[in-house]
Amino acid sequence: MKKLFISGMIILLVILTACGQKELIAQEEKQPASAGIVSTPEIVIKGLNEFSFDIYQTINKSSEINSFISPLSISAALGMTYAGAESQTALEMKDALHYGPQRAEFHSDYGKMLDSLTTNTKDFEINIANAVWVQKQFPLLKGYERTVKKDYRSESRELDFVKAPEKSRIIINDWVENKTNDRIQDLIPSGIIDPDTRMILTNAVYFNAEWSNYFNEEMTRKEPFYLLDGLSKDCDMMYQRHHYQYSKTSALEILEIPYKGYDYSMLILLPKQRDGLKDMVKNINVNMLEKHDESKRNEDALVYMPKFKLETDYELKPHLAALGMKEAFTDNADFSGMTGKKDLKISSVIHKAFIEVDERKTEAAAATAVVMKLTAAVPCMIAPIEFRADHPFIFIIRHNDSKAIIFMGQLTNPESK
Repeated sequence: MKKLFISGMIILLVILTACGQKELIAQEEKQPASAGIVSTPEIVIKGLNEFSFDIYQTINKSSEINSFISPLSISAALGMTYAGAESQTALEMKDALHYGPQRAEFHSDYGKMLDSLTTNTKDFEINIANAVWVQKQFPLLKGYERTVKKDYRSESRELDFVKAPEKSRIIINDWVENKTNDRIQDLIPSGIIDPDTRMILTNAVYFNAEWSNYFNEEMTRKEPFYLLDGLSKDCDMMYQRHHYQYSKTSALEILEIPYKGYDYSMLILLPKQRDGLKDMVKNINVNMLEKHDESKRNEDALVYMPKFKLETDYELKPHLAALGMKEAFTDNADFSGMTGKKDLKISSVIHKAFIEVDERKTEAAAATAVVMKLTAAVPCMIAPIEFRADHPFIFIIRHNDSKAIIFMGQLTNPESK
């Protein structure tokens, strides 16, 4: 039997460059008072989901192309970066990324959220790994090191970016390949690491799960998929009949397709109009999923869903700036929580992704690197509903219990890579 296969490769490079050639002296980080600050993993997840829709909308202002991102990977890598941000830089990151206050409680609860999403069984696997790679003899504050190691469960290793940039790049890329079961190759391209590089923070997410009920391979056949321009293209359309959680409004239908173990599901958000994706992209938000969760029912459904393969590549710096995260990319950036000096900035954020879908399972991987450099229910006995995803739609992979969004994308043309 053919497999349902989704492999996601996401690369995020947040390049932090040093703003000067000052000698940095490591010192103990001063932790702000945290009395009265309330932070829980649930609040962290709510922020993650709000960021997921914000970054998705910003990337997809033109909704005519396929897209795929991992908001979790982006958020986790930048979360480690946020742990060293101060003053206006921290405030902008907090607002743009929907983080909690720059307090120890937030980073502790972020780590608890990452732990809660990790599962490894016979039929299901999701692993999340973080690492910090630091220039040899480049001093970090002990408080910052403790935060990324303890809360983000981050590995730490010294490399020589100045004298051996290519060797350093290979070491980091090998780590990413190992953490993503070789699904992500060459995370950091040649030329990204240079003598100004001082620190790289990486996040890797690996997801491998079978559908709880396979699509019927013998029923997959060529059928039309209706594009946004009014034309259509034949694609391999999968089919199955089963009971699924389902809701609808006057504008869209939402169907949940669970994975084995029922801890995670893929949600298909299908506009009722064939050209309805553009309006849905403008209006999609956390409330849309909350309303779905309140009203969804277990429905007998005839499901038609295309097989597809996507590869995406983004420079996220302008998108993050559009969300209000601006100072972090300038010489005014304040990441003194890392070093005790205002000598680091983010110079680039690169995000790449790959996903492939067919009848049996889902395999997804995501990697994020932050590179820092020196600056200058019971079935109803009625006719089944028909859920025919034969026109552009949004898809989300999320954790069912916490509702945390792991991957998010849109399919506008299953034949376009």
